Amino acid sequence: MLVLNYRFTSAMGIRGWSYWLDTFDIAHGPVDRDVFLSDPTVIVDERGPVR
Repeated sequence: MLVLNYRFTSAMGIRGWSYWLDTFDIAHGPVDRDVFLSDPTVIVDERGPVR
């Protein structure tokens, strides 16, 4: 599992901030059909401070 967050504003800085949180479940190679139905074995948390 990969967890990322983002903070955005408009190009002119007129509007306030928008925040996103994305979570990706990734598998490489042959895996069982139900691989994403259990808890992940590896978690990569790349979240940063968003104030």
